[in-house]
Formats: sequence, C-alpha cells, structure tokens
Amino acid sequence: MSTSIAKKLLVHTYMLLFTMPIIGMIIWYFLAATFNGTTGQFTLQNFNFVKEPIEYAGVVLPAIWPIVLNTLVYSVLIVVIEIGIAVPAAYAFSRLDFKGKLAAMKFLFLMRSFPGITLIIATFFILVQMNLVNTYLGVILVAITGSLPGRVYIMKGFFDEVPWDLEWAAMVDGCSRFRALMKVLVPYVLPGIGAISVFSFLGAYGEWFLFKLFIFDDNMLTLAGYLSRLVTKENVILNYGLITAIGLFYTIPLVVFYIFTQKIFLKINMGGAKQV
Repeated sequence: MSTSIAKKLLVHTYMLLFTMPIIGMIIWYFLAATFNGTTGQFTLQNFNFVKEPIEYAGVVLPAIWPIVLNTLVYSVLIVVIEIGIAVPAAYAFSRLDFKGKLAAMKFLFLMRSFPGITLIIATFFILVQMNLVNTYLGVILVAITGSLPGRVYIMKGFFDEVPWDLEWAAMVDGCSRFRALMKVLVPYVLPGIGAISVFSFLGAYGEWFLFKLFIFDDNMLTLAGYLSRLVTKENVILNYGLITAIGLFYTIPLVVFYIFTQKIFLKINMGGAKQV
C-alpha cells in the first residue's frame, strides 16, 4: 500500500469516527420528533405548534410565529447596531492618530478577556436601576457590549489591509475623509462587513442566556429563549418529542443560512491581524 493511499485511508477513518456520533445524533433528533413509540407509527403531531399555540406543562405556550418575528427583528437590530458602531470605530483605530489610541485598543482587549458570566450580577443591578429589565433595549445593550470589541478588532484588520494610497488619492481629488471612507474604503472592506454581519446574526439568533436572565414575558422571547424555557422548566416531565420538533424548527434555518454564508467565514482570516 502506497503512502498516499495510507494517508487518505487514515484521514477518512478519522473523519468517520468523528462524524458517526453527529450522524447518530441527527437520526435520533428526527426519530424523537416524528416517531411515536407507543403506537409505533410516524406522526407530525409534535409539529402542531406551527399551526396553533400548544399546551406544555399546564401552560399555553405563545404562538410560534410572533416568536419567529421577535427573533428576526432582534437579530437584524443587533447586526445593524454592531455594523454601525464597529465600522467607524475600526476606521478610527486603523487610520487616525489620536490621544489615548493605544490605551483604547488595550481596553478593547481587556473587555474581550472578561467572561460575561462574571459580570451578570452587576449587569442585572444596572439594568434594574435603569428600568431596562424585561425590555429588548436592555438585552441589546448587554449583547453588543460583550460582542462589539471583537467586531471592532476584526474590522480594524480589514482596514489595515487597504493601501493608504487609495485614500490619499481620493482626498487629493477633493473627497472629504468621510466621503473617502464611504466611496473608497468601504467597498474594499465589504468582505469584513459581511463576515461580522454573519457572526452578529448567528450570535443574536442563538442568544438564549440573556433572555433567560432579563426577559420574563414569554411573548417577548426569541426562538432560542423559547426553546430554553421548555428545557429548563422545573418539576416537569420533559416532552422530548415536542422539544426536538421545536429544536428542528429552530435549527434547520440556521443550517441553511450557514450553507449559504460559509464562504464568508473564510474571509475572516484577512482581518484582525495587524497591530495599532
């Protein structure tokens, strides 16, 4: 057996060993959602939540489609806010010289080093004082505070890759700095904007922890928060068929979204690598 064939066999065996548990989990996922162990038949009864509100543990759950709308609105807002702040902030760190620039960059790194869980108690008390508990604004402020430093750092790397000559030429031709940013630099860093947009959307779509802590109205939940409420109900016999059905409803759009955006993730290697 040649060395190349042995290497290919080893790689495929390695991949098979790691994918078998995942394949098994996916098969169990579909069976739990569609197979009735009592009757021995396949059924779509667990997917009735798509048509009407259902009862779980003695409580009527909110209709799923307003929850879907909450998820989309929240995710899009997070993307817009983070892009709107990260792009100009990254441009300033990359292109401008100002007092405290190095200290500000170090502060960004410091913010990224804190595990969010260590700040939860202080964050909750701050939101209580500001009357932002059980509001979307409170959740959004906490979410972007945790993720924004990373977005700025990534975008700074993309701006660092753009040659200075392009911006200087635009300004010599009469462009203001803002117009040079919008007309010249932004088209060059669109892959970076796309990359952090995808990261922001996926992070917001999967956010459940902040909704569990700060949102008490079930009608305000997103899909991830909605699903987490089902799993974490106390003193309740879990309906695994219903939970996995809702889990499939939650996961399938995410998988489709990732399939169409996975190439954008590869572009992230361009960003965030250069120093101040």
